Amino acid sequence: MTAAGFIAFGLLMFMSLPVMTYYYAKHLGRNAKAWFWIGVLLPGIATLILSFLPDLSEDIKPKDENKI
Repeated sequence: MTAAGFIAFGLLMFMSLPVMTYYYAKHLGRNAKAWFWIGVLLPGIATLILSFLPDLSEDIKPKDENKI
């Protein structure tokens, strides 16, 4: 493997946890962009912290489209 291959593999591994944290936060109804950047600063730890926080997506009520 060349040096460019090692760099590409390293970047892929470095960005995989923040991306996973982004989608997990989005699923939980949290600010996904903020959690992505927290995941960049604290990879792995951010995902762990997020797993202990309550799910906010249940609190969001769908808008009643039939109201006038």
